[in-house]
Amino acid sequence: MKKLLRIIPIFLTVILISGTPEKDFSLEKSNNNLIQNLMAQMSLDEKIGQMTMMCISSISANGDKTLFIHPDSALKAIVKYNVGSFISGFGTMAEWKDFVTKLQKMAVTQSRHKIPLLIGIDHVHGANYIKEGTILPHNLNLSCSFDTSLVRKCAALTADETLEAGIRWNLAPVLDLGKNAYWPRLYETFGEDPFVCAAFGAAYVSGIQTDSKGMPSGIAACGKHFIGYSDPKSGWDRTLAEIPDQLMYELFVPPFREAINRGISSIMLNSGEVNGVPVHASLELVNDLLKGYLNFKGIVVSDIKDIQKIVSMHRFAVDEKEATLLAINAGLDISMACNSYDFIRYIKELVQEGKISEQRINMSVEKILRFKSSLGLFNDPYPAKNTNWNTETENHRTIALLAAENSIVLLKNDGILPLNNKANIAVTGIAANSKLHLTGGWTFDWNGAPEERQPKDMVTILDALKQEFKQANIYEVSSSQGEHESVKLLNEADVIILTAGEKPYSEFKGNINDLALDEAQDKWIKKVLSLGKPVILTLIEGRPRLITSYAEKASAVVFAGLPGMKGAEALSGILSGRVNPSGHLSFSYPLAAGHVAPYYQKFSDTPTVLYPFGYGLSYTQFGSSEIQLSDSIFRSSTDTINANIKISNIGSREGKDAVLWYISYPNGKITRPQKILRQFSKVELKPGETGLLTFKIIPEQHFSYPDKTGKIILQRGNYKLFCENHSVNLYFP
Repeated sequence: MKKLLRIIPIFLTVILISGTPEKDFSLEKSNNNLIQNLMAQMSLDEKIGQMTMMCISSISANGDKTLFIHPDSALKAIVKYNVGSFISGFGTMAEWKDFVTKLQKMAVTQSRHKIPLLIGIDHVHGANYIKEGTILPHNLNLSCSFDTSLVRKCAALTADETLEAGIRWNLAPVLDLGKNAYWPRLYETFGEDPFVCAAFGAAYVSGIQTDSKGMPSGIAACGKHFIGYSDPKSGWDRTLAEIPDQLMYELFVPPFREAINRGISSIMLNSGEVNGVPVHASLELVNDLLKGYLNFKGIVVSDIKDIQKIVSMHRFAVDEKEATLLAINAGLDISMACNSYDFIRYIKELVQEGKISEQRINMSVEKILRFKSSLGLFNDPYPAKNTNWNTETENHRTIALLAAENSIVLLKNDGILPLNNKANIAVTGIAANSKLHLTGGWTFDWNGAPEERQPKDMVTILDALKQEFKQANIYEVSSSQGEHESVKLLNEADVIILTAGEKPYSEFKGNINDLALDEAQDKWIKKVLSLGKPVILTLIEGRPRLITSYAEKASAVVFAGLPGMKGAEALSGILSGRVNPSGHLSFSYPLAAGHVAPYYQKFSDTPTVLYPFGYGLSYTQFGSSEIQLSDSIFRSSTDTINANIKISNIGSREGKDAVLWYISYPNGKITRPQKILRQFSKVELKPGETGLLTFKIIPEQHFSYPDKTGKIILQRGNYKLFCENHSVNLYFP
């Protein structure tokens, strides 16, 4: 066979890409003289204002997220209260440019020190608050691609479109570990594995802060939500998480650590509580772990109204003034107060009472001013003028399509796929003719936009199939047509594409008690499957809902997740065979409701999954050689052994395969997982071609893990390396 080294590079180790950041916006790129002069001249009121972030709804003419300024409200915020930053909003690109221009002009002409504003946005899957923005697959989808170069491109296009609007702070990526299948924000994560989350999070940071083609000043990223937010004990959003310190260091810290190593400029705190303490009030987690252990020097920002929630939700402080003291002492720099100026009043009172020193205020304010300076806001705070930003739209949509195609996972195929172009195809289910189900939450609105507000240049699954299968008879069947008529139409089909999953939701709006689908969907799915027709079960969902009984009867199962504005075209391309599926699950698909756990279980546990982490099918077949080692015994903790494996395309068409390397540990004083991922690669091969993949194993990087204090443990003994269906033994004496 021909050799091929056309590998999509994933160059990671356990420490990943430590070392010099690619771009540091928080301190280095700032005008020192300007900052010092401002600090010397600013009053206490002006300093506290810089620590305050308000929602755009507090200054909009309509009191909502629309971009029409109420002048009196805006002047009140900027001139009277000296507010330094704003967040949220939705509009067209032209509306954004006009809004940012007017708001910045107000700040630099009417405030005493002419300090520009910091305007932030939650562009978590593309420019999802700009009407013409590119709506990408959500993070859970992107991680199923196992291609970090792809997420870096997605982040860069997000940065370009965000910068075009004049916004220079994107509150993304989500670095939470998606190990709890019930958690309603699972789709915002990069999956359940800490190594994958760290790799994709670091790539996203580089894409946002380094790769943008936009303004020279660039745009800043914000990692969220530090820390432990994603694993609430009940599965409900913003509820208690109980996480032992050792697991906190081993599982939840790595994504944030690697983002910090990449130079991420800001971190948002977890709205929930960990081990009985709200994170916004936790000296241990914010000051000791984030600022101390992880040496983070950038901006620490709250989530929305979370100082108030220390009182109202967590009942941890007697009043908001005490909550403010706790948050500032923990290490908060900016409070997302949203629509209340109480934070400003309480901070001033606490300083006057001697409970917070002005030196402590100065620490935060100096960082904020340096942050603004590093983003070029003091030089030019306005959006770019006379640009042809829309000339990149076609390229951005192409990237969105590529991202969707590479992240959709084929889970089952009894030979029905690819589909015959001349078939009678019935399309049915919750997302058959819907755009909003494909884009999900955080699309033009917090909980997702209604159908009429979805992207105009987007098509539904039904329309995409009609475009793809030009010789086929494609038609929709709805349960609302009446049972007799709908069953008649389904029986006329050669194959049925049955969509199932979830309506859009965000945060606590997505809390559920059961991973089972709702009663109406369950009834319809069972009816369709009972007809004995070939059924392609297509999952449009933000988390893995239970499908075990359905999957057994379906001819094929496809996880499409939340694939974004190009999701329908990507799905239709896979169903037709024009696109060879290459996605692999970045999470474990549960078998049943009772026992739901990530793949890195301890030896005392037994895996029970419908489809395992890393699973995904293709229209071609791949073979692999035995793992070859340059040696099997390590002489020191820094010794390197090369593990090689050959992956061959033994099928009839070009395809991509995700190659995952796992390590299993010897017995130790801290129980170890059955196996845990330590490297991954994506290889693209033509029929008959072979790729050679190498994993350079170094004990201090790949065998080490932290104890409950974060101190690194390096066990000696017998290790096992797994890749594909092969394993070899390694010895570290």
